[in-house]
Amino acid sequence: MDAPRYRITNRLLSALEKIATISSAISESRLQLPVRLRLEQEAERRNTHSSTAIEGNQLSLEQVTALSKEREVRGDARQKMEVLNYLKALRWVFRQSRRDLNEKNLLRLHLLITQKLLGEERAGHYKKKPNYVVEGRGRVVYTPPTPAETPSLTRALLDWTKNSADVHPVIASAVFHHRLVSIHPFSDGNGRVARAGAQWILYRRGFDPGHFYAIDDFYAKDRNRYYEKIQQARELDGDLTYWIEYVAEGLLAACEDVHERIRTLARPSKEKITITPKQEVLLGVLRGQSGVGSAEIGKKLKINRARVHQLLAPLVKAGIVKTEGRARAARYYL
Repeated sequence: MDAPRYRITNRLLSALEKIATISSAISESRLQLPVRLRLEQEAERRNTHSSTAIEGNQLSLEQVTALSKEREVRGDARQKMEVLNYLKALRWVFRQSRRDLNEKNLLRLHLLITQKLLGEERAGHYKKKPNYVVEGRGRVVYTPPTPAETPSLTRALLDWTKNSADVHPVIASAVFHHRLVSIHPFSDGNGRVARAGAQWILYRRGFDPGHFYAIDDFYAKDRNRYYEKIQQARELDGDLTYWIEYVAEGLLAACEDVHERIRTLARPSKEKITITPKQEVLLGVLRGQSGVGSAEIGKKLKINRARVHQLLAPLVKAGIVKTEGRARAARYYL
């Protein structure tokens, strides 16, 4: 792929410097585990709500939160599936983001986001027919590359992303985001895949290691501006300067929001606890689940039920793990 065109402006440098300062302060914060988990869960739900809302999903943040806990909510079945798919996709990204985002992973990401929404021949596959970007009144504002051009353009973008280690993570993520939505490689779900993929790149490069930042909130608060910035770069013959400035502005807003949340949530606690490596694994089993029984935990950790309860007891006492039910019927969640 052609090298992306952009300028390093004073505005961009200022935003990146502020992001670095705040991110460093967040990383150095001695956050207790319950606070870390809460920030991670909030970001997951807010990113899911905002990324699907950008595409027209009408479910509220409260409904998204309920769905993330596997609770029933009223609403359109397709919109609920969009949310559930995106939650699953983000959780998969969290687990996979130590690896490079390659073509196989990108197609898998699309499959997770669109399964049960697109037919099997389209979910997880490149588009077979031409597609277009239209405005609200139905006017075509952009014609993406053809289906025949799509695979090679997407592979070239992924190769550039992998080989751009010297590019700042925010810039690399922004370039990927814009180039993928402009290639528009899928019949549907391009925006959601681009935003989740952009997060993958940030995580892969060590940016936001706690998965705390909800940048999609920034995009969703003014969808018109989001689409205008994407289109602006196209009308400037691919000059991504203003788009990258915009993405940096959004990440700065996300950093500031998390920093403020930490000030609110990080209160001294009388209950001190040291998490053992085995307990860290146990927490990983519970993360993103609405409730897991001790038998299932024991199976995943390859330990007996008595050892499971030995690991759980201090976590429950400290309020890190919550329970529903009693005795053998008890289920545990974060």
